[in-house]
Amino acid sequence: MDDTGAATGNVEVISSASVTVTADKGEFEEALTFNGSNSKYQVELGETLFDSEDNEAPQLRSMDLAIDAPDGESVLALGVGSSEYASLDKDVKLHAAFSSKKEVERLGFKWFSLIIAILFFVFILITCLVIKEKSTVDVHTAGVGDMFKALIQNDQAMAMVFTIVLVNSATYITSNLLIYFFKYDLGGSNWQGDYTTFNTFVGACQILAMMAFFPFLRRFFNTMKIFYICIYSAIAGYIILLVMALLGTASVYPFLIPGFFIMSAVGMLNVIVTVFLANTVDYGELRNNRRDESVIFSMQTFVVKLASGIAALVASICLSIFKISESANSYEAVNGSMAEGLRSMVDKIGLEGKTLVTGSSVIGLRFVMTVLPVIVLIVALMIFKARYILTDEKIEEITAELKKRNN
Repeated sequence: MDDTGAATGNVEVISSASVTVTADKGEFEEALTFNGSNSKYQVELGETLFDSEDNEAPQLRSMDLAIDAPDGESVLALGVGSSEYASLDKDVKLHAAFSSKKEVERLGFKWFSLIIAILFFVFILITCLVIKEKSTVDVHTAGVGDMFKALIQNDQAMAMVFTIVLVNSATYITSNLLIYFFKYDLGGSNWQGDYTTFNTFVGACQILAMMAFFPFLRRFFNTMKIFYICIYSAIAGYIILLVMALLGTASVYPFLIPGFFIMSAVGMLNVIVTVFLANTVDYGELRNNRRDESVIFSMQTFVVKLASGIAALVASICLSIFKISESANSYEAVNGSMAEGLRSMVDKIGLEGKTLVTGSSVIGLRFVMTVLPVIVLIVALMIFKARYILTDEKIEEITAELKKRNN
């Protein structure tokens, strides 16, 4: 493979190899498939030692191992750099040892889920026992029909619902496709480390924006202007991200710049839309003579989940159209044999110099995760600008009117 991770079409077949595989017995219930993401490896190929646990050692560009049964046919496909490939001789020897990380991942996820479940129960229990509300007023409980009626009659709440769905859909489309961008576009042997670095940085930016950036900007701008600033910041971040990807930026660190613009904007938007929703409660009381906090704020959770579902659908369609596999194991069984399927894939790459993820697929991925969110954000901006009228001045008028009415 070349420096971009694309196959050169050069394949060396080694029929005699010493391979040791350590895996959980449950993994042999069906054909066992290993790749660079779910296994640790130590491969001695001629004079070169590849070790997944040694950062100083050369890393395999790709690795796939298919075994049809514990004692059945197996095929191992290794992708090495052009320089390592050039150093191979005709009588090269291959010694490889693989150990599965699947069982470790399953155990880790089990304990992580268990801890989260326990903490969730404990904190909910504390909330129920400690926080008590003494109601002195008889309140009519709204039915489902009343809830939807209250929402539909509140045109400002509806405007915010559509805005929140679109803004969150744009963000989630990018976040759902981000791992594929790092794996198949930015690539490199340390793509998982780069992905973790990027997520850690932008996550910190999002939290910092909510806690510090928004209060700082609030000193100079009203919430409406901050909303526009955030939308424009996110759009600028997406454009920078696309340009950098098209220019072939290979390091993760320059991508932290567009990540900062996008996720800082998202962090502040999370605060702003909550403020705007609160404003629609007062507006609804003035218009419908009823305060519907529970209806309005429950819709925020619903529309965020709706946006998550829409983004997942878009991401799935993108992966399907551009034939981007979820893992390196994108080959299929041939005549019921995964090993034969892997061999056929290697033969195809050797003859045609193709990769599982082609250049056009990567280009498509780039545009879906950047251009599509920009379009969605522009639509959200147009809806918000055309429909939402609750400026700070308007809210002051509504508050004053409500005080007169209550007195």
